[in-house]
Amino acid sequence: MISAARGAAAAAALALCAFGCGSNTPAPTAPTTTTTTTPAPPANTAGLAGAWSGTGMDPQGPERLSWMLTVSGSAISGTAALAPLNAADGTCASCHKFKAGTVTGTVSGSAIAMKFVFPAGGDGVPTPMCTIIFEASASAVASDRIEATYTGDDTCEGPIVGGNFVMTRN
Repeated sequence: MISAARGAAAAAALALCAFGCGSNTPAPTAPTTTTTTTPAPPANTAGLAGAWSGTGMDPQGPERLSWMLTVSGSAISGTAALAPLNAADGTCASCHKFKAGTVTGTVSGSAIAMKFVFPAGGDGVPTPMCTIIFEASASAVASDRIEATYTGDDTCEGPIVGGNFVMTRN
């Protein structure tokens, strides 16, 4: 009688296991791994890092620019210097464009968008109370040349429209 009870208990346990786990459950498979890749930055992005210099022009007058850019993915950042092309020419640029500041931006394919901030202050600056901010864009950037247009504001002289510059790698 004990052995019949044990047999019935074993049969019941087996039936519960089969019912609880389901008879159509597939066998476990090996875990899969998902590989994620970070997209590579545009081909020309890395070529933008380094020193650049050039000239530009806006309604305040001609200017000389220089930058030192760093690149991280599609983001650019760095330092920028702004100076008049001729400090004695009598234009607004001759006194307002002695500035040191920063540049930030992004690159997408061969296009670039940049923001320049030249804050008030600075040693030897003829107009230390003025801040200049402008935003530039270019659609055909090369690793050795950037030709862009910009608009912005000078807190002493007002809006800057129709600006342009051409920069080349040093």
